[in-house]
Amino acid sequence: MKKNSLYTLACLGVAALLAAGCSGDDAAGDFVEPAAATFRISTRAEVNDATQLTRLYIGERKPEHASEALHCNRVVDIENGTLNLTDLKPQWYKFVFLCVPKIDGTGEDIFTEETPGDGSCDMNKLMVDYTPVLNQAPGTEFPDVPTPDGDIFRKVENYWLQSGNNTINVELNRLNGQLVIDMGVLEDQFEHEVTQITLQVEDTPTRLYITDNDVDEIKTADPKTFTWTTTPDKNDLTQGDPEYHHKLTVNLLPGTLSGSITVTTKRGEFSYPLTGLNAPSLSIKQNTRTVLEFNGVQDNYFTVRYAGYAGTGIDVDDDEWDGWQDENND
Repeated sequence: MKKNSLYTLACLGVAALLAAGCSGDDAAGDFVEPAAATFRISTRAEVNDATQLTRLYIGERKPEHASEALHCNRVVDIENGTLNLTDLKPQWYKFVFLCVPKIDGTGEDIFTEETPGDGSCDMNKLMVDYTPVLNQAPGTEFPDVPTPDGDIFRKVENYWLQSGNNTINVELNRLNGQLVIDMGVLEDQFEHEVTQITLQVEDTPTRLYITDNDVDEIKTADPKTFTWTTTPDKNDLTQGDPEYHHKLTVNLLPGTLSGSITVTTKRGEFSYPLTGLNAPSLSIKQNTRTVLEFNGVQDNYFTVRYAGYAGTGIDVDDDEWDGWQDENND
């Protein structure tokens, strides 16, 4: 397999501190030979500084901190695929690499903590706020509205840096999933013209811890209910034109999926819970699409599949979506 978006982070210069309350390394006189590192980074999608924020968190153990605390030595913003650092001590570090969407009106505020504005230097309390992603309009296929970027990529590495140069290969993985709801050709599904479709997802996580308990765990918090409303285009079935499905797509953090679809027609309103014929319970999975296909007005209204390929099973993701390409297809 060939990995997209391969670029090098050469750690050879100076970086900014997270906040006034978080100090970096001690004075240079406390160690003889500093450590330098080259990080070789790959992700599952195209990395673009215009649309994404990429950041490295450097954590270390400090004897003056509580045993469960992980001191955030510094936070380094990565721009143009190059990062320069020189003043790392040869010791144990936890490196957390994050790539998040750059959202107008939010910017770096997407990076937060358990108590926003607290300035905590404990990496275990640092978080990503997913609310700006959830507040965006959904993608739809009819009308054709692209799904806004909601992808979060992360890699956590524990590493003992030796004096001199160190080289570390790092592969960032997508943490979020997607919900896709295919309502079919609305003129075939409903007797009267559909004027509005509303998706409601209940208790979906809105925040994400940057650390992973050293087991790649995705730790989420603050579940809330979100509602998205779309106005579908009308198929003209009398002219022999192609019949388009009305699909809705939203990015979500992993967790149990519950909610409903409400369809408003010129003769009334109809609500359908998000349950499936082939799934007693639904969930959003990391790096996986949860696809619900509307079966019409009947019990257990949706057929459910996980992945991007027709007829595949649970936990199979979509190469077109996640960015991997087979070398034979280049």
